[in-house]
Amino acid sequence: MVELAYNGNHSLRLPILGDYNQAVPNLPGGTLGVQARRPDQSFGALTWVNPVGNNDYNGLSVRLEHRFSKSLYFLNSFTWRKAQGDSEQTLEYYSNATAANPQNIHNLAAERGPSSFDVNLINVTSVVYQLPIGKGRRFMGSANRVLDALIGGWDLNGIDTANTGTPVNVWYAPPAANDVTGLASNLEYRGAALQRPNVSRRATSQSTGQSLLTYFAGYTFTTPAADAPFGNLGRNAFRLPNFEQWDLAANKNFRITEGIRLQFRSEFFNVLNHTNFGAPNLQSNSTAFGTITTTFPPRQIQFGLKLLF
Repeated sequence: MVELAYNGNHSLRLPILGDYNQAVPNLPGGTLGVQARRPDQSFGALTWVNPVGNNDYNGLSVRLEHRFSKSLYFLNSFTWRKAQGDSEQTLEYYSNATAANPQNIHNLAAERGPSSFDVNLINVTSVVYQLPIGKGRRFMGSANRVLDALIGGWDLNGIDTANTGTPVNVWYAPPAANDVTGLASNLEYRGAALQRPNVSRRATSQSTGQSLLTYFAGYTFTTPAADAPFGNLGRNAFRLPNFEQWDLAANKNFRITEGIRLQFRSEFFNVLNHTNFGAPNLQSNSTAFGTITTTFPPRQIQFGLKLLF
């Protein structure tokens, strides 16, 4: 069976977190701190959940399914999609990254970009194969209990997942003269502004090993001036490395009686031990900027017994 589908949606009045006592930029040559530049200097940061965000999603999906025939089941699901908008929620971005909060709540038009959960291409292939050997199966279906316990009742399951990386937001830690919220970058839930740097030039090709130290090689990032603290870099302008993983399970069923059987399960996550790299350091004025020091889990193996009755 082949299935083609298009899915699309447009969402309005989504919450945007921001500091609505956001400081105005310094005048040219000015060095005033955050509080002295706030519209209402009687208060500090004022967090407001403003329902003005809008996001949209468009996706093409293709599903190819071969149902059980000669002990084989096959399913391949492919999605080509694009999700973009200007709002952000806590669970939408990579765990070691930061939320793509607006850098300037007075210019939300500049915040439109890829959503943090956007993955352009996803392909998932699943295979279930019951080895056709043993009692009740194609070959040696009349095997005695001892022989069936040795060679019969095996099932193989495999899932291969491959997708392009999710977007990440490059930002800079502003000096006092550039800061507009006075909130640390880990206070996204308070409406901290994630101010983005200026960027120029373009990426250069490099090996995987080189990218671990210089993920943004070729680009030039500069911290904006205090009188124009909002950089020209777009929201969620870069992406994580691609992801690929193959999981495998080999299960053995032991028939005890007609209504009772014991199942042995062996499961191998990331069976090929393929290294999937995590997010690089995203703070443009950090000495560690562009370095990748984390990975997704390596190969993991677990065994189990299950009694079915």
